[in-house]
Amino acid sequence: MTQLELQARKLNLIQDIINTIDNDELMSRLESAYKRLKNSAAGQHRPCAYTLEEVNERLDEAEKADKEGRYISHEDMLNEVESWWK
Repeated sequence: MTQLELQARKLNLIQDIINTIDNDELMSRLESAYKRLKNSAAGQHRPCAYTLEEVNERLDEAEKADKEGRYISHEDMLNEVESWWK
């Protein structure tokens, strides 16, 4: 791939991101994902390690999901996993 082609791909990606992001939650998730990718590409492989900001974001998302009833009970999850083996 030439430098010009790479530059065009980057610009297309950025333009798509700008046109797609329409709320703060999506922006925060994208920022977190980008940070993880950037660290991974830089060779900073930390197994399952999050920054304090990422931990707080994940906790906020989990608490919101809980309040909205977006979760599965332990019993239902066990039944789901058990069905995988049938």
